[in-house]
Amino acid sequence: MSRRIEIELTSQRPDGSWTWRAAGAREPKGELSGDLISFAASVGDELTVEAEFHMDGIEIIEVFEAKEKRPMPETLEILGSGRDQPLVTTQLVSTRKNRGRDRGDRREGQDRRGRGNRKDRDRQESRREDDRPKAKRLRPDRAHRQRLIESLPEEQQPVAEKMMRDGISSVEQALRDQRKKARDAAQAKKKAAEEAAKAIEEAAESKSPEADAKPEEPTPDTEAKPEKQPSKGKAPDSDSSDDFLTVAAKLLPGMRAAEWRDRVEAALAGIDELDLRDLRSVVVASESGATDEEAKALAEELRTKLTERVDREHAEWLAEVAATLADGRMVRALRLSSRPPKAGVPLPQDIVTRLTEAANAALTSETPSKRWITVMGAVAFSPVRRTVEPMGIPEKPDEELLAEVKKLSERIPHIAALFGVEPTPAPKRPRRRAGTPTASR
Repeated sequence: MSRRIEIELTSQRPDGSWTWRAAGAREPKGELSGDLISFAASVGDELTVEAEFHMDGIEIIEVFEAKEKRPMPETLEILGSGRDQPLVTTQLVSTRKNRGRDRGDRREGQDRRGRGNRKDRDRQESRREDDRPKAKRLRPDRAHRQRLIESLPEEQQPVAEKMMRDGISSVEQALRDQRKKARDAAQAKKKAAEEAAKAIEEAAESKSPEADAKPEEPTPDTEAKPEKQPSKGKAPDSDSSDDFLTVAAKLLPGMRAAEWRDRVEAALAGIDELDLRDLRSVVVASESGATDEEAKALAEELRTKLTERVDREHAEWLAEVAATLADGRMVRALRLSSRPPKAGVPLPQDIVTRLTEAANAALTSETPSKRWITVMGAVAFSPVRRTVEPMGIPEKPDEELLAEVKKLSERIPHIAALFGVEPTPAPKRPRRRAGTPTASR
C-alpha cells in the first residue's frame, strides 16, 4: 500500500541519485533515483512523494513538484455614487411576457458555459496527450511468507507474523537500537569502574605510609570480586522485548528470502506490464534474497526477461519519438525524449539534430509568450537542452515569460542569458524543525 509523505533531499550523488530523510526528522531515510525528479531540485528541498513501505525498507515511486503559492489578486474598491438611495427596490413585472425571454437567457448562459467548458476540456485533453499511461505496480502475495510462518514452532509464529505485518526494516532498527543500548551500558560500566579505581588510589595516597602498608597486605581486595559476579548474570529489564528481538534476529534471513520469493514470482507473472522500477528493485534485492539455487535461477530468469523488455521498449520509444517529430508534434517529442526506458543511453544523432532544429525554429522573436513557455519547459528537461539555440527572443517579454526563464535558468543558462537573466538555483522551501508544532486553526 502506497501513501504520500514529505521528505527532504539531503545530498546528490555523482550518478544522479539522491539521498533523503523524512522532513523535519532523522528517520526514516533512504535513496531516491534521479530519474524520478523531472524538475529542478537542490539539497534541502522538501518534496511530496508517493512511497511504498516494504519489509526491507521504503521505496519512492513518484515525486511531485512543489506548487508555488499564487499571489493574491489585486482588488478594486467600489466607491459608489455617494447618493442616498433606498437599499431595496421593488419592481412589478408581468410574468407571462418575460417567461420566454428568461428561458432564452438561460439557454444562452448554458451555451456560453458549455463553450467555456469545451475549451477547458480541450486543454486537459491536449495535456493528457503528453502523459504516458502509468504502468501497473508490483503487488506480491504472501504465499511463501505464510508457508514459512506455518512451518515454524508455535512460539515463534507470533514473532514472524509481527515481522510480516510491521516490516523487516522495523525489526532491523530494533536490533540496532538494542546493540547500541548494550554498548552504552558497557561503556557506562567501564567508566564507573575507572572512577572507583581512581577514588581508591586518591584515598591511598592521602593515608600515611604506615597505613598504606596495611591495606596492601590484604590484596584479596581484588580477590573479593565475588561481589561483582552476580552482575554477570544480570536480570534483564525487559525479558519480553529481548526474547522477541532474539527470535527475530534468527528469523530475519528466512523472512527476507521468503519475501523476495513472493516478489520475484509476482514480477515474473507480470513482466510485460509492471513498472520497470519495481522490476529493477526485485533484481537488486536478489543479492540478499536469492539464497538457494532455485532462487538464483529465478533471479537470472527475471534479469534476462527484464533486459529483453527494456531493449524492446527502448526501440519502441525511439520509433515513437521519430514518428511524433515527423507529425510536427515537437513539444510531445521533446517530452518523450526526456523519459527513456533505458537510462544512460543517448539519443541517436539524427534524432538529436531534428529535435534541436525543430526547437530552434519554434523559439523566435515572433513566437507568442505562451508558446515560448511551453516549448522552453519541454526543452529544459530534454536531452537537447544544451544544444538548442533560439532564433530570436520577444522584443518585450512579459512578466510570466521572464518568471519562467528565471525558474528554468539553472537548466538552460545559455537561453536565460539571452534574456539577461543570471542562472539561479531553485528557491528552497523553509525547513521545519523537528518537534515544532504545526499551526492549528
